[in-house]
Amino acid sequence: GVEWCGVVASSTFTPPHDKTIKLEIISQKSANDDAGRKGVQIVLVHGSYHGAWCWKDTFMPYLSARGFDVCALSLRGHGTSTVPVDEETGERAKVAGSLQTHADDVRTFLESLGDDKQVVVVGHSFGGLIVQQVLADQSTNGGPSNVVGAVLACSVPPSGNQAMVGRIFKAAPWLSVKITYAMITDAFKKDANLMQDIFFRGPGSLPDTESLRILERLQEVQIRMLDVAALPNDLPVKTPKSAASGNWPPVLVLGAEQDSIVDSDGLRETADAFCTAPLTLAGIGHDVMLDAGWETAAEATADFITKRTV
Repeated sequence: GVEWCGVVASSTFTPPHDKTIKLEIISQKSANDDAGRKGVQIVLVHGSYHGAWCWKDTFMPYLSARGFDVCALSLRGHGTSTVPVDEETGERAKVAGSLQTHADDVRTFLESLGDDKQVVVVGHSFGGLIVQQVLADQSTNGGPSNVVGAVLACSVPPSGNQAMVGRIFKAAPWLSVKITYAMITDAFKKDANLMQDIFFRGPGSLPDTESLRILERLQEVQIRMLDVAALPNDLPVKTPKSAASGNWPPVLVLGAEQDSIVDSDGLRETADAFCTAPLTLAGIGHDVMLDAGWETAAEATADFITKRTV
């Protein structure tokens, strides 16, 4: 069922391969039908610790005002989506899913939108890696795809985050140790300054009220998105550069100048893999949809989509 909250509707999607899961979907229709973007549907995919909520007050109204229908989903275990259960123990699963599970969830949702839609999928951080897997599955399996473009924003590169973590440690050992410790122990969920060090431009990036609001949302996630230790077994993800063939949509690779998680080499790796040049946004941190200056990221996304769709 759909409940209308102003112009934002809430619904759920059950992936056909797993009837135990309901994914949270929030949707906003175009607020500008004169823009002529009727057939385009933008789908936003969040990264670790986040949910559909992270796009709701920024990218969604912005893209709606630019004439696009837009929706955001919460991956399993995030937002109000179902938290998976370990079949053997009946307890909450240790991780929300594998890279392939999440990609299958997203891919089947995109397919459910229908062939009459021009779908553009936007993935942030680890959500970007999931989107890369979706593109690989769709492009190399020769199946029909309604995806006409993708945006990878501060995305984990196709080889994963291990090399990146090593590089950041060499470049800034103290910050790197602090971030790694905060991620392993979830300490950033209790410390607004630490949270802003990781996801934003450092303490003071956001007004206190906004910082605390985001901290509360990050605390809601009680499960890891992926088993990062096992992830290298599933990598690298196939890309246009590594796949001999395939029908790949155009991709915008967006980076943030003050990103503490994805470094410039990681950004370049993703751009090279998709045979494009990265666009780096000045004065903004990793969470390009929540940091002050998010409009620059939303504008770059909308401009790319406008050029690539009818």
